[in-house]
Amino acid sequence: MIQVRGLKYVVYGVSDVAMTKAYMVDFGLTPVAWPNDPNRAYMRGALGSPYIYIAEKSENPSMRVIGIELASAQDLVLASRIYGASPIRDLDRPGGGKCVEIVIPGDTKLELVHGIQEAEEHDIRRPLPINEGMRKSRINAPQRPKRIPAQVLRLGHVAFGVSDPVETRQWLEGNLGMVLSDAMLVPGSKEEYIGFFMRWNHGATPTDHHTFLLAKAKTTLVHHCSFELQDIDAVYMGHEWMKFKEHRHHWGVGRHVLGSQVFDYWWDPDGFRVERYADGDLFDNTVPATTVEGTNEQLWTWGPSVPETFFQEARHI
Repeated sequence: MIQVRGLKYVVYGVSDVAMTKAYMVDFGLTPVAWPNDPNRAYMRGALGSPYIYIAEKSENPSMRVIGIELASAQDLVLASRIYGASPIRDLDRPGGGKCVEIVIPGDTKLELVHGIQEAEEHDIRRPLPINEGMRKSRINAPQRPKRIPAQVLRLGHVAFGVSDPVETRQWLEGNLGMVLSDAMLVPGSKEEYIGFFMRWNHGATPTDHHTFLLAKAKTTLVHHCSFELQDIDAVYMGHEWMKFKEHRHHWGVGRHVLGSQVFDYWWDPDGFRVERYADGDLFDNTVPATTVEGTNEQLWTWGPSVPETFFQEARHI
């Protein structure tokens, strides 16, 4: 089985690269110095990946690619042998590396990559200590979070729609070793699935509750991509910064049920949902999958009511 390190980046086609770049700076990403190209922008988080978001000029905005990092060069060779995969090619991007392209069931394009050289991490503020009701850790130290943009650490997960989520799930399990965290059924049904939360299988090493959310849709589309922040204060302060910059809010701040993240969703300039979150679940291989009905009650435990637009199609892939 191919060994996967984790989710690496997303590539979006956008109508205006400069506008998207400015928006993502407010959102908490940092532009990457790379040969000047007005039709492309590379953005990074505070951790070591040289980029986690790429914006490319397009007359038809869409999410184009999901990048996944493999554990070794041999895994890349194995990936090139998957039915329908491309030959191994060089990546002409920050950090270099090599890549295999493949389109998975549902017409979502993956880039399976290895050898991208890591960049130096940015200075990252420490999590703010919290005085809990029965356990106090902050003494003689007032809490004064700064009113600044959130600092995105990394790309956390991608939610996308496919016509047959069962087929896509089986492909991801069989070829990349993903495992199921939660299955969602059509309310009232015992066998019709509307979506799956899937995570990497790293054995006893905990991984994010989900890297992919597959949802049933009439056509292939991206619902949202999501980026991790340091803590809940970062989510709230980032929310205030986006309001100050007069960007268009979608939903939050609240806490999800499946995955437990404290979430905040915004609309980008092309109408794509982008999420920031903190305090998500981590599971190792001892946690079994659950099956739930896909109702509104499975979406959030507290926060504003889910907007009807959350269920509307955003953009096609």
